[in-house]
Amino acid sequence: MRLYLMRHGPAGNSETWQGDDRLRPLTGKGQQKVRAAAEGLKQLDLGIDALVSSPLVRARQTGDIVARALHLDVEEQEALAPGFGLEQLASLLASHPGAQGMMLFGHEPDFSGVIGQLIAEPHPAQVEMKKGACCALDLPDPAPEHLAGSATLLWLMTPRQLALIGE
Repeated sequence: MRLYLMRHGPAGNSETWQGDDRLRPLTGKGQQKVRAAAEGLKQLDLGIDALVSSPLVRARQTGDIVARALHLDVEEQEALAPGFGLEQLASLLASHPGAQGMMLFGHEPDFSGVIGQLIAEPHPAQVEMKKGACCALDLPDPAPEHLAGSATLLWLMTPRQLALIGE
C-alpha cells in the first residue's frame, strides 16, 4: 500500500488566535500554498483510493483543497486529531481494506513522529514535516500488525517542491 501523509498548510497564528484551536483556519496565503501543492500532487498521478482528514478546520481545509484537485471526496476521522500515532494509523488502515493508496491530512509533531517510527525501528528516524509538506511511504500489503519499521520512505516534499511540479 502507498501511504501519503500531508501536514495542513499555514494556518492562523496559534498565539494570537482567539477561540477554539480546533477551529483555527488556513490563512489566505496558506490556502494558496496548498492549492499550488495540490496541482503538483495531481501531476504525480498518485493512485489514491481514500483521502482522510483530521477534523480540525485547518487540516480539513487542506484535505478539501487536495480533494478538489484530485476529484475525490475526503472523509473526516477523529483518529487524525492531535495525538495521532501508530495505533490510530493501524485502525485507519484496517478501516480501508483493499485501498492501494491513502492520503492522510493531519498535524505536527504527530506526522513526523509516525513517519520516523514507520521507517526506523527501534530508534525512530528524525523527520521534519513543514506546513503543507507531503510524504510518500510504501507499506507491505496487507499492512503488518507491527507497523514500526515496516515502511519505506519514497519521498518527502515541501509545498514549494510540489508547486514546482504543478507548474
